[in-house]
Amino acid sequence: MIRIRTKLLLLVVALAMTSCGFKLKGGYEILYQTVYIQADVDSRVGRELKKKIERKYKNMLVDAASSAEVVVSVLAENSTRSISVLSNSGTVDEYELLYSIQFRIYSPQNATNALDSQLSLRRKITYSDQNISAKSSEEALLINDMADEAATRILVRLSKDRI
Repeated sequence: MIRIRTKLLLLVVALAMTSCGFKLKGGYEILYQTVYIQADVDSRVGRELKKKIERKYKNMLVDAASSAEVVVSVLAENSTRSISVLSNSGTVDEYELLYSIQFRIYSPQNATNALDSQLSLRRKITYSDQNISAKSSEEALLINDMADEAATRILVRLSKDRI
């Protein structure tokens, strides 16, 4: 009897979610045969883009912009930290991390049709004077997570826009 109720409950939840328009995010399929990533060596987003493309598509990355069908150029990448919450005694309780990136997507054959864009991602992080090293590690992890999310958003854009 319990199994029937559980199955019935799952069926009702599934029907409710599909009827309200909910659907999973899904993946991305890049519309191009070859891609060149133009980024600094220390660019987090550049590394993430290359890693994601190499993992999903074996021979899509090329070594020269002239041989690519599309170029993703990371123009600027910046992470900042600002005070978000102060305690009653005036000490910092929470910081807000901001990770912004400017990039351009263009075809080397038609550079006039470039698509310039900017992404900004925010995360909040609590702060404690007692755990400085742990909080700095957490901050680095959050920044890497934001770079990963920015790379995913750029790849989703590549899967939707054709230049």
